[in-house]
Amino acid sequence: MRFLVYIFIVAVLVLPASSWASIFVPIFIDARSEARLGPFPYDRAVYANALMAFEKLGAKGVVLKFFIDQPKGNGDDALALAMKKLPVILQARCDDTEAKPNLLDARFSTPATRQMNFAVTCNAGWIPLPILQKNAANVCFVDQVEVDAATMLERYQNRAVKSLYVCALELADKPVPVADAGGTRKVDLAEAPQFDVISLVDVLDGKIDRARIAGKIVVFGYEGPKATMHNTAIGRISAHRAFMANLLALEMVGK
Repeated sequence: MRFLVYIFIVAVLVLPASSWASIFVPIFIDARSEARLGPFPYDRAVYANALMAFEKLGAKGVVLKFFIDQPKGNGDDALALAMKKLPVILQARCDDTEAKPNLLDARFSTPATRQMNFAVTCNAGWIPLPILQKNAANVCFVDQVEVDAATMLERYQNRAVKSLYVCALELADKPVPVADAGGTRKVDLAEAPQFDVISLVDVLDGKIDRARIAGKIVVFGYEGPKATMHNTAIGRISAHRAFMANLLALEMVGK
């Protein structure tokens, strides 16, 4: 019995750092997805079908990495309905040139105080459709001030709003790192855990083992030919891959 206990203790002590598994899993619309589904962007019904597939695979929630602030027909209704199946975080962003932004539901912001440090301040932006906000678990802002600095807190119309990083960590029940005086948190992308991206078509075709999705937060994004690219410490990568790397780096801080 003592021998078995000894073996267990040794196994735990020598467990490699690479065995750490993130609660976040990226599922992207890639070139293969576009070859099957057509050119991006899609009718929102496609996103609705994806959410239902994630739910069937046991996903804990979804970070929806698309701006959906303009109505586009019946697909909007389908997406709103699918958002009732599991918690979904919608993204917004600052843009003071936006003449008529949608109203941001008050439950997604708090009163701003002088003690708060904001990375970004604005009075208008790309705010999700009201029909989607109604069923959203949260609406959070994603304004990347620097590639290697995760924005943590912003001010929208004199209200404090959380960043998409903060909301994702909170949905995953993970500690949120403290922001610096500028409302951001520096990260070292070179130290971020490596990750594999799952193609949306493999999910839709039932080719993904449920164990890869069950109990995890899906980061649903885009990495096709039209993806915005960034130069980073880990090379030239897509904007959504950079977001994922930043998120994992923040998750590692509190692991």
